[in-house]
Amino acid sequence: MLKTGENGAVRTRVTADSARVRDICHRYAAGLYQQAFLTTGDSASAEHVVRDVLADECALASVAEDDDDDTRYRLAESVFRHCEQLAADPAWRGSRPASSPAGDIDPDGLLSERERGALGLVLIGGLGYVRASGVLGIGPRDMAALLRAALLRMAAAVEDGSQVNGLGIGGSRIR
Repeated sequence: MLKTGENGAVRTRVTADSARVRDICHRYAAGLYQQAFLTTGDSASAEHVVRDVLADECALASVAEDDDDDTRYRLAESVFRHCEQLAADPAWRGSRPASSPAGDIDPDGLLSERERGALGLVLIGGLGYVRASGVLGIGPRDMAALLRAALLRMAAAVEDGSQVNGLGIGGSRIR
């Protein structure tokens, strides 16, 4: 695999341990996909983000084993950053349909991109709200308020009988 240097110009060949690569993919791919899908609301984009994040992680995989929590948090932060870059890309924004297709996350526009990203970091990525606030570049109090508002809005939608993520009340799939 190729590894990019600090300035992005220097490339060196890195051989990643195949067992470590398999372990990383097996342990983290599903959760990373859930987080990316929650954040982007698009399955193809989520797959693209996870492939990039896992490829980067495998290229940087060192002989020394990382703490599982450190790896999980680093990968969650990387997914968030990749999703941010994707959302900032005008080509990606322009290719998205005006209304989300059935089955996409948050079809009613209940949550903002920022709220979906925050929830992904905390609920799926496992980051505490203080660490997640640093990733979002906001203070911990603002992060707590953001999460609270998003969760209250989702709870109110469920109480009103609205659909949240294609699930009806009681968790049954709505067709």
